[in-house]
This record gives sequence, structure tokens and C-alpha cells, in this order.
Amino acid sequence: MRWRSDAIPGTMGVLGLAMAAPLVLAQEADGVGVMALDEVVVEAGAPAPGSPLMQAAQIDVLQGEEKDRREGTTLGQTLDHLPGVDTVNAGNQAGKPVIRGLSGNRVRILSDGVGVDHQQFGTRHSPNIDPFLSERIEVVRGASSILYGSDALGGAVDVKPLPLTFSSDGSRHNRGEALLRHATNNNQNDIGFKGTSEGDHWSFVGGIIHRDAGDITVPDDRTFFPPPPSDAGKRRAPAYTGSLDYTDFEQTNGQIGVGYRGDFGELRLRYTGWRNEHNFLLPPPAGNKPPGQGPEGVGQNLENDELRLDATLPVNDTWTFEPTLAWQNNLRQSNAAGVPRDNLFDGTIDIEFDQYTTRLEARHGQLAFLDAGRVGVEYRTKQQVSRGTTQLTPGGRVNNLGVFAFEERTLGRLTLQAGLRQDWIETIAKSSKTAVPTSFSGSDKNDESVTSGSFGGSYALTNNLTLASNIGRGFRAPTLFELHADGVHAGVAAVQKGNPDLDAEKSLNMDLSLRWRSNRTSASATVYRNAIDDYIYLQDTGNTDNGLPVFRYRQTDAVLKGVELTARARVTETLELSTTYSAVDGENDQTGEDLPLQPADELLLEGTWTPGHWGWARDPHVRLGLRHNASRDAAPGEPFSQFDNAPFGTASTDAYTVADLGVGFSVDGGTGAPMRFSLEVRNLTDKSYRDFLDTYKGYALSPGRDVRMTVRVPFGG
Repeated sequence: MRWRSDAIPGTMGVLGLAMAAPLVLAQEADGVGVMALDEVVVEAGAPAPGSPLMQAAQIDVLQGEEKDRREGTTLGQTLDHLPGVDTVNAGNQAGKPVIRGLSGNRVRILSDGVGVDHQQFGTRHSPNIDPFLSERIEVVRGASSILYGSDALGGAVDVKPLPLTFSSDGSRHNRGEALLRHATNNNQNDIGFKGTSEGDHWSFVGGIIHRDAGDITVPDDRTFFPPPPSDAGKRRAPAYTGSLDYTDFEQTNGQIGVGYRGDFGELRLRYTGWRNEHNFLLPPPAGNKPPGQGPEGVGQNLENDELRLDATLPVNDTWTFEPTLAWQNNLRQSNAAGVPRDNLFDGTIDIEFDQYTTRLEARHGQLAFLDAGRVGVEYRTKQQVSRGTTQLTPGGRVNNLGVFAFEERTLGRLTLQAGLRQDWIETIAKSSKTAVPTSFSGSDKNDESVTSGSFGGSYALTNNLTLASNIGRGFRAPTLFELHADGVHAGVAAVQKGNPDLDAEKSLNMDLSLRWRSNRTSASATVYRNAIDDYIYLQDTGNTDNGLPVFRYRQTDAVLKGVELTARARVTETLELSTTYSAVDGENDQTGEDLPLQPADELLLEGTWTPGHWGWARDPHVRLGLRHNASRDAAPGEPFSQFDNAPFGTASTDAYTVADLGVGFSVDGGTGAPMRFSLEVRNLTDKSYRDFLDTYKGYALSPGRDVRMTVRVPFGG
């Protein structure tokens, strides 16, 4: 493992501080400066609900006011402050979670425990989920195939929807919240409403949010056009600065649900819809820009619908059945390069699928020598059609049957957790479901049968200190895209070609963590190693097609190693300090080269001052945060790596430090819940920089200063 000693100035001092100081285990639940760790309960990745402290796997929970504060437009932006979690961004409308150096189809996205698919095969294809329409988000780091099957090599993100809860006193209770937000950088306006109506037998929930944003703004720095004087040893100037054309978007997302509670248990029906139109800024030609030629964009339309029926059915004091039926429809439409969304959609890429999931899970309490656990069976079928004039990915069908068991046993201070799963996956590409000629006629079939398992535990060394370790086997079946892609992918400015001979990826993940918790501090330090056999990656063939580089899918063995350190301590009654350090190193075993899309080493520092009430302003707080990212060189197979050889921009990035400032307070609105006001300034000094996982880095800077003003108004009682 190649740790860069120059990654962060004073790294050894930071690591020493992180080990000696208290580190964060979970997020705040009830307000600024409140260490309410006892109230955090995890469900994802665990045999039974419980504290994060005693889970074998590394799990974070984001909920309550902490979730509200971190909440961004995308799932990736909402979670990228967590240790070992980053985001692949494209402006403000795309943000895909990266967990321990893995992203896309190697991170399982869940909707209340059931896997969903948002065509994550593209670098910029982020989950079609709005964080505003969720109650809490659980992040499991490390292989999680036991409960969720394929795609959970790096971890899983379980988004819990708005809650369908019932009245405890027999009366009906109605409450909700309105959200108003404005961001100055891209002139983004958000307006949202969500609320619940709780009764003894019937419960209702609903929410809707509309987001409308213009073009993002980056620092108005020097540009390559016209070419500036040569600066030997420095990164090339970007093609575009200031306001970036074709980075606008518009979203409308909603959720509605109804629940019934009877003597038999609980029954729930829920619909979630997501609609997004946006533009992407395309790179300029790889030569000097002709006079008068402006930037170009490509328009996209994304739609996602989910309908879910599930139940909680207690059988006796030991067993509870949880059946689920779910349907998902996902549509991705993209124009040809140079055709923005104002020109509607020209049919270049038009991919749609319907996915049906049937899951029957049984949870149990004390059973023989087992304290708690869950067993289940899940069947998922996906029907995809590709109607576009470019075969970015073909049509076809994917069937997946899985059976699993995950159990827990406590022996004094020792808690053991173990699980086993068997999956059968059938992937069939069909020429009849693809609008353009393919390299196969009729159908092309791939079968996989994979066994995965995990074993781990936690040991309470003292009342405050816990040692935990976990070893897990994960897997990922190759997708229709990886097997049979054949066309121009405008999102990465390249031609991509599939490989029908790909095998399933299989990983062995091991991690070891030391966790501390006391009344004023909490702590966690983790090291991990994830070895992946038959790692699937894109390799530059060295050829070009109409001026675009041609990439083809290959396989190799790979190893990722990393460390996660995070610390939070209330040093005085009014001051809280926290720090997080994450680093991962992923290598191609055959070549020794870095794996693509590995985040730069990152250090986060944050201080929060809570001085108490200021007259009518309740719970005021001031936060100052610093984010330092180390420099990183692009791997040979990196998406956008071609920009290291362009006369403008870069694929490799320099180290940078960005400051953020936040101020907030509450006002008694007379409804029993206070109105909350916050003002955040991202990139406080308007620094010019390129983030390594910003997909515009090849030809533009990362976003400049952004002032975000948010008001949350409660209603009901």
C-alpha cells in the first residue's frame, strides 16, 4: 500500500490527534451540540436493530437535524462528510456516492432495504433519490452482499422513506414541514413540503419538492482560450471559467403513502416519483477554439417511479414476517452531443426498464442459542429496452434469485454476527429489445451462481471502548452495459465497448476498528483491506473513433486498502470540535497502477460554537469547517484521463483547502416546534481548485462561493 507522506501537511500529527482524541461513531439526532448516541439504532447490515457501537460492520446513521443540515440536492452530496464516503459530482445535479474507493454498480443503493437500480453504469449516473423525501439514511461500509446480493462490494446506502407511524393515544395527529432554500452560486431555488397524519389504525404520509437551478459559477480565473503563456510544471488553465453554460437543471420529486394497523400487524403502500431534466457541459475540441465558437451542452431527461407494498406481520413472540412487493420503472433519455434540453430529446439514447422485486424476510428474537437474526428469500427480474439510435447499452432481461440468513449471538462482552447467502443470476441480452444492430442475434446469455458470507464480532473491552472486526465475501455480476455496450458515451467523451466474456467480481473484505464513546466524546478508527478477483474496468485501447478515444472492458485482480479516522469532542460547554481523515489506495494487481475513480486523501476539520439563547433566537450556532484534499494523479483507465493530454484542463489534480462557514438559529413559531433558519457559505474564499472526483475537472474549475439560505417551517401539532 503506497501511503503518500506529503498528502496532508502534518499527517502524523493529525493521526496522532485522531487516535488520542474522541472519534465520531454516529451522528447527532436531536439538535446542535447534543451527543444523543443512545438514540441511534441501525437496521441496515445488521441481524437485528441495535447500536452502531456493537455492530461488526462499520455503519453510520444520518437522521434528525444533522441530516437536515447535511442535506444536499443529491445523495452523494448529502453523505460525503462521512468517513470513507465521497461523491462523484457533475455540477449540482449529479452526485454519486463513493464508499472506500468503489462507486456505481459496486455500491448498493436501497429503498428501505430493497435494492433499486438507476442505471449507475455511467460515471455521472447518480441515484434518482431525493434526500428531502427520507426520514434517515444508513450507510454500511464494506461488503454487504449477505443481505442485498449483487453490487454491494464497497457497501450499501439504505434510504429510509418518510415514516408511516401510528398514534399511541388513539387520537389523530397531523404535522409537517415546509422547506424554502436559495443558493446563490447557480441561482437554485428549492421549495418543498412533507407531512404525516397519524391515527390509531390509518396513517398517511406525503411530500413534494421542486428544484429549479441555473448554471453553476466557478471562480473567474484565467482560461486557456486564447492560449496563455506556457507555465512549465503547473496545471494547464481550464477551458471555461465564470458561469458554466449548460449546467442547469429542474427537478420535481414526490412521495405518498398510506398505512393500516390491525390485529394482524401493519400494511403499507407507498409511491415515489422522481423527475429531472438537466444539461451537461461538454468539453471543447481538443485544439484551439475557433473564433466565435461557444461551449456545447447535451440535454438529458431522467424519470424514476417506485411502487411498493409491504407488511410487518408478527407470528408470535419470536417470529415476525416482512413480505415486500416492489415495482420500479426507470427511464434515461439523452441527446446527441451539442443538443441541449431546450431542443427536447432527439432519441439518441432512450433506455427504459421495469424491475419487479419480491422479498420475504423473517426476523426472529431469541431462538435456541441465537439471540436475533433474519432469514429470507428474494427474487428480482428486470426487463430493459433500448430504443435509442446509439447502442449505449442493449435491451434484455436480468433474473436474480437469492436466499440468505444472518444471525447474532452475544456471549457476555462478545457479540458475534455471521451470515450466508446463495445467488443465481441470469443476464440475457436480446436483439429484439435493442433498436440498432448488435454484435449478437437473438439473445446472448450469461449465468452466475455465487456464494457469499460474512463473519464478525465486537468485544467490549471496557464500558467505553469496543474492538470490532468483520470479514465478508461480496460479489457483483457484470451488467448488460459491461457485457454489450457499443457506442458513444457523451457523458465521458469517449466510445465504450462491452466484453461478453466477463465473469462476476468476487471480493474478500476485512476490517478492524477500535471504537470509543463517553458522555462528551465518541471515537472510531478503522483499517480495511478489500481484495477483488476479476475486477471489471475500462481500458483505453489506444484507438480513436471520430476523434474520441475508444475504451473496452477488461478484467484483472485488484486490492483496495484504507484507513478511516474520525473524532468529535465537546471541549467546553459551548465549543465542539471534530475531525475526520480518510485515505484509500486501490491498485491493479497486474500492472501496479491505481484503480480509476479513487478519491484523494481527505482531512475534514470542523468547529461548532453554541453560545446559548440570544433573546428571541433559540439554539444559535456558528460552524467553521475546513476540507483539505491531497493531490492525485489520474489512473490510465480513469474516466476523462484523456484530458491530461489535452492542451487545456487536467485529469490529475493538485492539493487544495476549502473553507465553509455556517450560521443558524431557531425561532418559536407557536406550533410547539420552532422555525429553523440557516445560512451556509460554501467555498468561503471563492478558491480556484479542481476536485479529483469532479467530472468537469478536465475543462473547468470546481464550483466557487455559494451562499445557501434555508428556512424550515413546521406546521401541525
